[in-house]
Amino acid sequence: MNTTHLQTFRAVAELKHFAKAAASRNLSQPAVSHQIALLEEEVGARLFNRKGRSISLTVVGEVLLEEAHRVLSAIDRADERVREAARGTIGRVRLGVSQTAGLYLLNELLVRYREQHPTYELHIEVASEPALLDRVGRNELDMAVAASSVVTSDLRKAPLATDLLVAVMAPDQAGASSTSDLLKQKTWILREQGSDTRQRVEQWFERNHVTPARVMTVPGPCGVKRAALAGLGIAVLSSRCVVGDIPSGGLVQVALKPPLPERVFNVIDHPQKHHGVACRAMLAALDVLRGSPAVRKQARAKRR
Repeated sequence: MNTTHLQTFRAVAELKHFAKAAASRNLSQPAVSHQIALLEEEVGARLFNRKGRSISLTVVGEVLLEEAHRVLSAIDRADERVREAARGTIGRVRLGVSQTAGLYLLNELLVRYREQHPTYELHIEVASEPALLDRVGRNELDMAVAASSVVTSDLRKAPLATDLLVAVMAPDQAGASSTSDLLKQKTWILREQGSDTRQRVEQWFERNHVTPARVMTVPGPCGVKRAALAGLGIAVLSSRCVVGDIPSGGLVQVALKPPLPERVFNVIDHPQKHHGVACRAMLAALDVLRGSPAVRKQARAKRR
């Protein structure tokens, strides 16, 4: 239905007068009558009862008026929100994150973003790296932060922060065993299939001809760390996950030769996408994180 015709119909229905409705809509009375006739032809029924100069709504007209209020109110609200978005007073960002990035890299950034931009809608979705790339490519997410090194040609990536995988275990489980004994005897606690951590560890196993005696799969970095703290075996995690557990003595690092690989967390988005004000604010916040002293210090320490 033509929204202009609906607006004219609403004016006639509320004012109960064609001439007054024409004046309120800045139209001629014949133009109003013509628009109502087109609506009646479209719905296939009369909308008004006419008796002399008096008019009233038919049953069909009453139903249409009720729906017209809903439709026109929604259009008005959409127009208002679009104008607010154009002015930069509202916005939305759909950010995808891997579990490690969301829990240990971006947590403080997200809190600051929420405080600095309270009117922007912030949608955070946690998923595996392949799922994040797929959803950014299909425009279901505006951007993602993940450690995946595989990005399709239609996406772009920008390095955000380096990250090092480490092997850790409970102190009482290490004992006096040599590293080679640990590799052969202990259970390895690994992330779920599909995670970047799991993929890189399995590649490390293959390159270094390591065949774990047993592998325990635990979903999520927090679950893997809890399993290690409970003494269930050797856990492989981002060093960010255990930054407070090794100094406190809750976990000890297993010195592997060669060491587990370093990786990079990337900001991934679509080069052709027009980012709104909320997305631009998020990209600016990520740029600040990229240049923060803590991130630069960690990158220098890993290069040594």
